[in-house]
Amino acid sequence: MIAVKIAIVSALVLVVVKFVASFLGKGNIPLLNQAVTVILSLFIGFELIQLGQAVIEKIN
Repeated sequence: MIAVKIAIVSALVLVVVKFVASFLGKGNIPLLNQAVTVILSLFIGFELIQLGQAVIEKIN
């Protein structure tokens, strides 16, 4: 469980670093861009799964 929390906090820190870098005009870092894209894609996928489960539960 602690590993999951560390991974989530690390991902949030990476997204904040990307936001700050973009704000300061240094946001065009390919590795950082790819990492943030993966993190946000995983988050959206997780939320869509949660939404699908809620809809299925509501129907049943």
